[in-house]
Amino acid sequence: MDDDLRLKLKELSTSMQTRADELALPGGNTDISALMSGIAVTLEALLVMAEDSRTPRSGPSVEPVTSLS
Repeated sequence: MDDDLRLKLKELSTSMQTRADELALPGGNTDISALMSGIAVTLEALLVMAEDSRTPRSGPSVEPVTSLS
């Protein structure tokens, strides 16, 4: 994932969570707040998945399993 895209997703996630917190206050729209909070969490998950696929994982290499014939 491009670094600019990663930064933009982080900014969007933060701003959506901030707005969701504002809407959760008394007199706000709690349904929209819940949706915005869920979207913010989803954006964070995308960032985590992108980071996991970007860096090689440590640990032993696994050889492919071959059938015993």
